[in-house]
Amino acid sequence: MAAGKGRKLVIVESPAKAKTIAGYLGGEFEVEASVGHIRDLPNPSELPADMKKGPFGKFAVDVENGFEPYYVVDPDKKKKVAELKRLLKDSSELYLATDEDREGEAIAWHLLEALKPRVPVKRMVFHEITREAIQRAVNDTREIDSAMVDAQETRRILDRLYGYEVSPVLWRKVRQGLSAGRVQSVATRMVVERERERMAFVRASYWDVEGDFTPDGASQQFTARLAAVDGARVATGRDFADDGRLVGKGVVHLDEALATRIAEACLAQRARVTDVQEKPYTRRPSAPFTTSTLQQEASRKLRLSSKNAMRVAQRLYENGYITYMRTDSTTLSDAATTA
Repeated sequence: MAAGKGRKLVIVESPAKAKTIAGYLGGEFEVEASVGHIRDLPNPSELPADMKKGPFGKFAVDVENGFEPYYVVDPDKKKKVAELKRLLKDSSELYLATDEDREGEAIAWHLLEALKPRVPVKRMVFHEITREAIQRAVNDTREIDSAMVDAQETRRILDRLYGYEVSPVLWRKVRQGLSAGRVQSVATRMVVERERERMAFVRASYWDVEGDFTPDGASQQFTARLAAVDGARVATGRDFADDGRLVGKGVVHLDEALATRIAEACLAQRARVTDVQEKPYTRRPSAPFTTSTLQQEASRKLRLSSKNAMRVAQRLYENGYITYMRTDSTTLSDAATTA
């Protein structure tokens, strides 16, 4: 590859991220955004006429030849690809700085395939958009991870095969407009199976006794729950089977009448604290968010949908406020722990 004398071209995914990173890299770098994926599998109707009757005609995937995909540049990305090619002509190096996940790795590979650079190419990865992280990423590049690219390609092909083959069955058997998918169909089955378990569940009725107590000379109350009767533990929900049977051994099952009698007996006499134990208590902070726990907490506390939560997180990440939000790792970076 021949190296030019121009600036080094860095390609990221989003314009907001490009603006932030450009401020960290300085004048010898030019940072541009691909604005997401630039290539994809076309719809079969969009294939060239000479390919529609061939092995790619049904799915844009040759299922008889190793599931080879046929990619095209998205129509709305042709102008962007032309712009990147123009910038690349005057560049001395190309840094592919898309996200370090399967989709990001695939975008980097598609950029490489579409741009066909004649200058050195480096894969630049980072998990947070801070000055230190970006400088470190520029100096510690790697090659494109072909295994991650293959993983994303496999997912995309499965999505195409599954959707194109199974969705028409739903149209015929259920109703028009429904769709099947590699994830949504399996998730639907899990929901159905869980609902069947819920419908088959038999409720068990049990009671407990709880009281509020105020010690002599104190204004603060504390709450206590009846734990045992005559040495036998009071039955709780875990002592019942799904069919409503009491399966706990050596427990006493409180029904409404018995629970009421016990409560009345307790009210008729003063309670006595027989033992007080003090123990040190340490509470560890919650682990950093993963993608799933972020979505769960955003839904529980802020009533945000998963889509809206990820959109907000994406903006926070692009502006350097949080580390990368699509992750299963709870490991904190050095910059985060010393901030």
